[in-house]
Amino acid sequence: MATRKKSSDKTAGHSLLADHEAGINALRSVAKEEYGRIAPRLRKLIQEVADLYQGRWPSHEACEVSYHDFGHALDAALTVARMAAGWNRAHPEQKLSEDLFCAAVAAGFFHDSGYIKDKGDHDGHGGKFTVTHVQRGMKLAAAYLRRARWPKRAQELVPAMISLTDYRQEPELADLVHDQAETITARIIPTADLVAQFADNRYLLKLDDLFSEFQEMYERTDQARLADNGPVFRSALQIREGVIDFYEKFVAPRLVKYGHMDQYLGVYFGENRNPYHENIAANLSSHLLGVQTQWRRLGDVLKGLGLISDRQLAGALSRQGKKKNPAENGDAEIRAIKNALLKWMTFQATGDNLGDILLEMQAVRPDALAQGLLQQALPDELLAALNADELRNLLRIAVLLQHLCKGPWLLGLIMENINRLLDCEASSILLAQADSNEMLIALPTGPRQKSLLGQTVAVDKGLAGWVFRNRKPALATNVLTDSRFDQAIDHQFNFTTRSLLAVPLFVNGHCIGVIEAINKSADTFSEHDLQLLTMLANLVSTAMTAITCQQHQTCS
Repeated sequence: MATRKKSSDKTAGHSLLADHEAGINALRSVAKEEYGRIAPRLRKLIQEVADLYQGRWPSHEACEVSYHDFGHALDAALTVARMAAGWNRAHPEQKLSEDLFCAAVAAGFFHDSGYIKDKGDHDGHGGKFTVTHVQRGMKLAAAYLRRARWPKRAQELVPAMISLTDYRQEPELADLVHDQAETITARIIPTADLVAQFADNRYLLKLDDLFSEFQEMYERTDQARLADNGPVFRSALQIREGVIDFYEKFVAPRLVKYGHMDQYLGVYFGENRNPYHENIAANLSSHLLGVQTQWRRLGDVLKGLGLISDRQLAGALSRQGKKKNPAENGDAEIRAIKNALLKWMTFQATGDNLGDILLEMQAVRPDALAQGLLQQALPDELLAALNADELRNLLRIAVLLQHLCKGPWLLGLIMENINRLLDCEASSILLAQADSNEMLIALPTGPRQKSLLGQTVAVDKGLAGWVFRNRKPALATNVLTDSRFDQAIDHQFNFTTRSLLAVPLFVNGHCIGVIEAINKSADTFSEHDLQLLTMLANLVSTAMTAITCQQHQTCS
């Protein structure tokens, strides 16, 4: 929930503190609000954990995993702080001490530090520690706290609290704590770990990074041991498709087990709202739940979030059962159009989508749900970085996308606008072909547009193929130095690619193809360009999905 950038730059002059300034300032503000100051040991902790992930400790390499990175650690620590502050405000007579608050934040920061490799270890990126990362993080935290001369109890309690995030071991809470205050503090840690991940507006996109970590672990673990350590995933898509089951069968029971400490996030923010729950709902609503999802199952999800009661669910189910599609008379073509429209309207009204259910239950305000959806498509840091020309071009593209039903020709105009927005020579949409290992160049633009239209590229070759296989974006500032680039298309059509940007196209969690931009005019593509194209890919995918659904409804 902190506004942050991806912490992948390990250069000496690079500063994670600068990249994550908003989240760090938010954490400091919570401490100051609760205790009137930022404890010196907390200030030092923030700096030294950033140094750890940066590779500035003599004992450790820089963090090389992309899912469990510094941003994830900061998100967990900030969620811990807000949850603790919410508890304090709900129970002023049982306010957590500053020592316990600092210990909890330390546990949040160190809980996944076990993915960081020891100095001199150049085998893999750290995903190999998936099974053992909790124990490694506990040792790392204990060593740091001793060296930094934290109170003796904190040196014992922080590793103990981190152990609660090892969901394979399920340690008993009562064996780890001394009193009620420590019990409350310890319950916050695993709760914050789960809630912070699900509330991240990039959670589903980052599952590709999580699968990469799993792959590294699979490659270094024998089959017998793998069977003892949870499910083995074949792809990031399989993880994505199982998120609802994971939430229902794993996350929700643990939130209950630890006393639903996430409720105190709502106390912290006040005004009867919980932005973490709102973001979780927006994530599930926009990415996972379609018209085939059963209402009762959605109700269970909402109950797991603590957003509705059994009585509200029963009432909603009763209302849903009474709603019918009215029959239409008249001309067959007009009737088909009206029926399609009625189906769409009924779909909205009955709340088959989780967001609609949230609104119907009045569990979340429309503006809060919309904010969660906007955060996924247009993060604050990207919005702040857009200049006037980029905003104008984005507005043109958004308006054109609203009329995509007029025909594929309009998508060609949209792609030309994307070229202007990114200041590039050419772009293409490539779509995966059913039962084939190829992608069709369905919509090329640029000087070789006519020649490229209808050509196919193998999914096991080239940068676009790499993006499709790995379900993650790629940026090549100089394709000649990028081993993923395949020069075959250039040679065939007498074209010279210098720089290339490519992002996956997702529909309902499935990667259906790739959108790529070629040859930045004045310079090389930047991370800002990558963010823009990712956002545009989401907009294009959403528009294409709407057209597909409309056609399906009209024909059914």
